[in-house]
Amino acid sequence: MFEKTRGFRIFVIVFAVIIGIFIFFPLFWMLNTALKNPSQTYSVSLFFSSFTIENFKKVIFDQQILTYLKNSLLVSFSSSFLSTIVAMFAGFSFSKFRYRGRTSFMSIIMMAQAFPQAILLLTLYIMMQKLGMDGSYFSLILSYIAFVLPVGTWTLKAYFDQLPDSLIESAKVDGASWPVIIFKIMFPLAIPGVISTAIYSFVWSWNDLLYSLTLITEDSRRTLAPGLVMKYMGEFSNNWAEMMAASIIVSVPVTLIFIFLQKYFISGLTAGAVKE
Repeated sequence: MFEKTRGFRIFVIVFAVIIGIFIFFPLFWMLNTALKNPSQTYSVSLFFSSFTIENFKKVIFDQQILTYLKNSLLVSFSSSFLSTIVAMFAGFSFSKFRYRGRTSFMSIIMMAQAFPQAILLLTLYIMMQKLGMDGSYFSLILSYIAFVLPVGTWTLKAYFDQLPDSLIESAKVDGASWPVIIFKIMFPLAIPGVISTAIYSFVWSWNDLLYSLTLITEDSRRTLAPGLVMKYMGEFSNNWAEMMAASIIVSVPVTLIFIFLQKYFISGLTAGAVKE
């Protein structure tokens, strides 16, 4: 270990301040814009000189925004739940069973993550059209599952790798069946990894613009990201004040989820990082 000199500490502080500015200044500017009158959006004022909450009131009582919010909650919770369930079984299978083609199948799943989102979207869009599911929530949920599944599977595999095989052997000796071993012993022990995968899936689907804008074309079915873009960004004018207020409000659910479940999220992501 090297000695932490005064110069090193100054460097760390300055670097941390610079990073903090890059992270928090956009959030500050978003809040500052949301608290302005629309006519003063482009005025340079950094300290809320024209304070108003009218933009927040308009967003909260806007039925169209509430419809987008309901749609996003439905799609995000559904995709998060289903992708987590599939990733749990896939991760457990890869970790605790040995069968022909296991390694190749694992590699193929992870390779899917290497393709750009747009390339996957082209394939999924054509497939959904052939199946007659384009424009439906089901097509959007399946697309989110396909994109999140590789990361979720490998995250949970790493977590199941940390659970000793002796637990399974002991349960078998006691006469436990595979459903009992899986649902009452192994899955409960992997709760941090499960929550980590669920949060990742929820946040990804909640923030997505590309997939939801392409696969859902009916306005009443739109989720928040494309809904806000279509509502507040026009060809000749943009309502930045209300859009910033809406962006702040719709970020609350994700923020609360992360605050209350962050310890599980962090422990799930770091599982398997340190080997004994």
